Amino acid sequence: MTTSGSREKWLTCKLDRGMFSDEVAVTYPPTEHWQKSVFVPSACVRNWQPNDAKHQGEVKVVVLVKDGSMYAVLPSPQRDIVRVNDADLRT
Repeated sequence: MTTSGSREKWLTCKLDRGMFSDEVAVTYPPTEHWQKSVFVPSACVRNWQPNDAKHQGEVKVVVLVKDGSMYAVLPSPQRDIVRVNDADLRT
């Protein structure tokens, strides 16, 4: 993938407890039809309370731009990539 610029941001996602205490299940987008659901280290998430009914929080990602579209590289072991909306990104 040829990209123009990359930067770290926080992506709003649906978050759930992972299989282990040091991981979190991340689903994007947080509502409607999801593109990807993966496990990430718990150190890569913020603004999430495990007992929160909304299950929303943020995961640290690297944002790439290609042909005017934005993509986020998730901090999963496979470095999964999802196409993202700018409204879901925070600094």
